[in-house]
Amino acid sequence: MKKIPITILTGFLGSGKTTLLNHIIRSANGRKIAVVENEFGSTSIDAELIEKSTEEIVEISDGCICCTVRKDFMTAIEKLLASGRPIDHIIIECSGMSEPLPIAQSFLMNDMDGRVKLDSIICLIDAENIANNIANHTSTALDQIEFADFCIITKWEKSNQNILNSIEDIIRRVNAYAPIINLPTEKISLELLLDTNRISIEDSEKLSEINDNHTHSETMWHYVYKSDLTFNHLKLSEFFKELPYSIYRIKGFVKLDFEPNKIFLIQKVWARFTVEEQANSWNIEGNTLVFIGEWISPFHINIDLARCI
Repeated sequence: MKKIPITILTGFLGSGKTTLLNHIIRSANGRKIAVVENEFGSTSIDAELIEKSTEEIVEISDGCICCTVRKDFMTAIEKLLASGRPIDHIIIECSGMSEPLPIAQSFLMNDMDGRVKLDSIICLIDAENIANNIANHTSTALDQIEFADFCIITKWEKSNQNILNSIEDIIRRVNAYAPIINLPTEKISLELLLDTNRISIEDSEKLSEINDNHTHSETMWHYVYKSDLTFNHLKLSEFFKELPYSIYRIKGFVKLDFEPNKIFLIQKVWARFTVEEQANSWNIEGNTLVFIGEWISPFHINIDLARCI
């Protein structure tokens, strides 16, 4: 029986994992892909970006399916395998605050009775924010790079060659051998991402033997804000500009005054802030914003957002 390959997508908050995942799904060319989606916190915005559904396992497109998990990856894989659906490849999208090694070791130590194998660990590195990520979360950011067998630099369009060289130097300090590319996501060939066989038996043995005792910072918090009202887009923009840098990541869906019948996707990583109109077919109701960072005050967030209504 052929083993189903597993690819782990890792990278810090806002590095572009979901964008790459959607590229893979759109370019699947008949492959039946199963996605295991994991997020830091209790509300899954990234799962919304893949497919709007309340089901645990949901069809995405062309036979691809998605499973949302917050605790046990092994249980999620078992459910996917037991679903009876044809699966050619499994992709695990890690939370931006998690490290890939414990997940990889789970499958190296348990291949589900020979049904799965670890194919690749792909790390996305945000060119605009790698310095901030390392300065504030050195262990997590570097561990994500260290255990990858393929590195993709994202958000590089505003970076000159000197900056790109510096980023490659950072990668090479902790990972001497993984290939490094920086291409527009839509230009990345699936041959570089799926069925790569980049992790050899020797690599598997080395990964299995590593003892990783790192634990996450106890000061990392997340807060989910929800409301049914419409925001003034100018006031909301000012709110985001004035947020402290201790809030690393914001993502979610909002209703704005200049197009009250539409839903907009809000994303903020450090100083980078984007607003995108979303398809009405998602039937998203109201506002949902997820804040991730250190020492988040829900009380002050609620007061400040109330002023933006």
